[in-house]
Amino acid sequence: MTLMLTRWRAGLLFYRSAAPFMLGISGLILGAVLLPSIYEGRSRGILPALLLAKLATAPVVWLLSERLRPGQYWFYFNLNISRRQLWRGAVALDGLLFLGSAWLMRAALS
Repeated sequence: MTLMLTRWRAGLLFYRSAAPFMLGISGLILGAVLLPSIYEGRSRGILPALLLAKLATAPVVWLLSERLRPGQYWFYFNLNISRRQLWRGAVALDGLLFLGSAWLMRAALS
């Protein structure tokens, strides 16, 4: 149980370092695509396409993170957590946050 809690906390710590890039892209997608489509009344069925667009930007975020912070993984390697596990958790958490905020925007503005 302690090992799982440590991994969750480390994953959240890693997400906090990648969140500015991920949340910035999320804000751009929601503001530039979803908001106009809500006002025009064409927001039905657009959420899966937006999620795919958001997931397609994950390699860009990964590249920015690798270039700007090349030695960031040593702490996580010492906890026996691989890069793949860190990025898998970060992308999953970011996808859930993106879908939740898109759903809330759609529900509040429709």
